[in-house]
Parts: sequence; C-alpha cells; structure tokens
Amino acid sequence: MKTFLRVTILLPLIALSLTGCKRGGHLSGQNSRSAHQQEITINITSEPQTLDPRKVRALNDANVIRMFMDGLTRTDKEGITTLAVAKKVDVSPDQKTYTFTLRESHWSNGDLVTSHDFAYAWKKSLTPTFVAPNANLLYVIKNAKEANTGTLPLSLLGVETPDEKTLVVSLNHPTPYFLDLIAHPIYFPVNAKVDRSNSHWAEKETSYVGNGPFTLIEWKHHNTIVAEKNPRYWDHKAVNLSHVKMVMVSEDTGFKMFDAKDTSWDGSPYSAIPIDAIQTLKTAEQLHCTPALATSWIRVNIEAPPFDSKKLRRAFALAVDRQAIVEHVLQGQQIPATGIVPKAMGLSDRPYFNDADIAAAQELFNEVLDEMDVSASNFPEVVLTYGSGERAHSVVQALQSQWQTAFGIRVRLEPVEKKVYFDRVSNKNYTLALGDWFADFGDPINFLEVFTTDAGTNNTNWGSSSYGELLETSYQTSNKEERRQVLRRSEELIMSDMPVIPLYHYTMLYVQDDNLKDVVLTTMGGIDFKWAHVDSE
Repeated sequence: MKTFLRVTILLPLIALSLTGCKRGGHLSGQNSRSAHQQEITINITSEPQTLDPRKVRALNDANVIRMFMDGLTRTDKEGITTLAVAKKVDVSPDQKTYTFTLRESHWSNGDLVTSHDFAYAWKKSLTPTFVAPNANLLYVIKNAKEANTGTLPLSLLGVETPDEKTLVVSLNHPTPYFLDLIAHPIYFPVNAKVDRSNSHWAEKETSYVGNGPFTLIEWKHHNTIVAEKNPRYWDHKAVNLSHVKMVMVSEDTGFKMFDAKDTSWDGSPYSAIPIDAIQTLKTAEQLHCTPALATSWIRVNIEAPPFDSKKLRRAFALAVDRQAIVEHVLQGQQIPATGIVPKAMGLSDRPYFNDADIAAAQELFNEVLDEMDVSASNFPEVVLTYGSGERAHSVVQALQSQWQTAFGIRVRLEPVEKKVYFDRVSNKNYTLALGDWFADFGDPINFLEVFTTDAGTNNTNWGSSSYGELLETSYQTSNKEERRQVLRRSEELIMSDMPVIPLYHYTMLYVQDDNLKDVVLTTMGGIDFKWAHVDSE
C-alpha cells in the first residue's frame, strides 16, 4: 500500500505566448474600507442554477460551490492537487482501490463530516431518477455506470464505509487522474441527514449546509450572494477573507464597477472583459492572461433537419474563419480549434480539417442543395441559439456573417438567458447552440467523454458504438503512447461525424485589484478564494 500526501496534476501550467498581456501587476487599488478589512466583492454575472454539488453543470456555479464545499482533494496555491477532507490515501498495487482516511472536519451546522456523507452523495447522484448532469464522471467507480442506468443495484457500487472516517473506493480500471477528478463537485459530500429531511436545502441560505472555507449567510436571488468565513472549516486558519460578496450584474456593468473600485476582480472565469476595453488594457499592461484547458464549440442537434446531414455539418465547420474571429473579434490570443481537445494536451499534432476552407465548404453545401432539391434562396432558415452576453453575441454575429457570405442563406441568432439556454440544450430543443467545455481534470478523456451516448453532457443526439469502444480501450491501456493514439482516433472519429463544430481554445482574461493576493486560478477555469487576502500595503 502506498501513501500519498501530495499529488501533482497531470498537466503543468501551459505556457503560451500571450503578446500584449500582462502576467503580473494590477489595475487599480482596493477601496480603503476593504484594504483594512478582509472583504471583497466580485461579479458572478447571473443567478446560480443550483448550489447543490450533485446538480451543478455551469462552471460559474461550480466555482461558487467551491466556496461552500470541500472534497477529498483540492487544488492548492501552486496548482497542485492536495488532500483536503482526506488526510491520507492508500492505493493498492493494482491502482484500482483507493482507501481514504478522513480528517476531523465538520459541516457548517456542527455535524461531523463522515465517509457516509460521501457515499450517500455519490449514490444519490447515480440514482437513475436523480438528475445529476455530471454523473458520468463517477463512472470510473466500479459498477457506477450500471447503477446509473438501472442494470445493477446501488448496493453493488464500488464504495465501502467501514467506519465514519474510512472510505474505500474500487475502480473499474487504473485511473491515473483519479485524485484530480475527485476535486470536482460531483465528488463532494452532502450532509445525508440534512438531505433526507429537506431535499430543497440548497435553495436558500437558511437551510444551506456546507463544509467549505465559507458559509452562505445571504442569498438575494438574482441580486447578491454573501459568503462568510466558516469557523468550523477544518483548515479555517488558512482562510483570510472574512466576507466575499458576489453581485449579479451584466458584464458591462461589472467592468464599470471594477473601474470604480467597487469590485476586486473582473473577467474570467465569472464574466468577460468588454471587447472594446481589451486593447486599451493591453496597451496599459493591465490585462492578465492565463491559458485555459477549454474549447468553444457549436453543438449540433443531428436529428434537427437539415443538420441530420453529416455533409452539411462539415460544410458549416469548414466555412468558419476561426483565425479572423480570434484576431479581430475576441482579441485575447485564443487559439483556433479544429478539434475538441485543446492543443496543449498533445493529443494530435495536426488539424483535422483546414480553417476557413471556403471552397471545400461551398462544394459540400452545393451537394447538399442537390440532394435536398432546393436552392440557397429557399434553404431553411438556420437558427443559432446562445446564452446572452457581449462576447457570445460578437462571436455569433461573426459566424452569422461568415455562413451567410459563404452559402447565401439566412441565419437567425437566438439569444436566451443562461438558465433558458441550459434547459433548451439539455432538452435538445435547438438546432445549433454555441457552447464550451472547461476541463474538469487535466486529461484528454474529459473532452471526449462529453459525447458518449450515456453522458448527460451529450445533447447532440449523436452516438457511435465505435467511439464508445475506442474510449473503453483507452481505459484498459496502460502504455501512455498507445493510449494517446487510441484517444486521437476517438477525436478523429467525432471530427469526421461532426456533431460538434470546434471554434477556438480559450485563454482567460481578467483584471485584478492591486491589493488582492493569492487567488488561485486554474487552467480548468476554477477560481478559489480560500487563500486570498487583501494586502493593505
């Protein structure tokens, strides 16, 4: 048995050449009140859909939840995955059994955090009738997939709780990224006693129970959330901030608030810097740029005609000028994407198709017109749905123009608020939908698993038995290079069928108050204020 005290993340911080972006330095001074008191205000832009770690889907919501919850592991200030609620982990020689020993820690209501709380949360997430969008991330656990699909009882899940402080997890196969994976909210515990007595406990501050660095003390829906330092947190001595106030205002208003020194952070990952401010901030060396393991893409509902045609999906992908979008629209050193896995993960060293290949796109489109026996002028109107926001609107306007120019067709843009967007996509009530994916852990499999047939994240109606077989092979392959080749073939297959059109790989752009220190920002889009503090000097 081998004991781990620290586990290095699979991928180091990715170094990119970000000309014109500042890696240090800050924009403005903290307001005098917060300079002497450990209080900050940030803009999270919109109301969280949920603060229940089992139900969370949006990245912003997951980041809010991390204030109030803690898992077995957590990413520390150096970007290292370290033990959190677990004080020790032993791994079996075959790398398939993890035995966690929990430290003495408590819920915000005073209850002891036990191994049963972890097992309860995971089993609830895997209950077939329970809606947990990220339940598939639990599938590395023995019999988890079968339990979630109802083919095996939850009692056979590979999780045992010999006592309150011991959690034994059996995996289907060796999973080198498992300790990184369990830092995701889907692996957080839930107070079993509270959840059994009140299934709506996560909907208001008076009933919310967490075990993280902060407690939820105020929640004015669609307005503000206030977090207060949690005196019962096991590592409370490491927490410096007394309060974090989260406001929900538009990106433009949020940037103005930062400029007026009313907030301490603006931009990624909670919001976007106004595009018209980016160049000015670059020139003044006030813009921070951090690489991100994330991809912007367009989901395609392949059962919505005429996009049931693979030829048409490919034509639309080839007609996109990604380089023009990142250079002239986004202006944040994003990387054009011709695959779904970020290039920094090293899965493929060549593009799966050529960017802005207009001639090939038009040739395919004309073949589709012949097959449909229509002309471009009476081709069905194409509807592109997206979550409201300045950056998203700028991107879809560029796509609309490029497709209309290439094909001579009508493209209608359909902006909806974020909750409506997620509902529409989840219910597959769309034709084309602008979206993205931030890595949950630093392995290419995380992007590829999004589009498996049984994943709650696959809302495209696409499925492929060959694709599933390739991913299954990767799980059983221990040789790193062989595994990389299997995963590359998986990505090649999905890029051939094109249920998703990749656009660009992200960088995170933000501005930060001069006195705010030790905020942890990860390449997965995670932000953590556990160690943050306001430096009055």
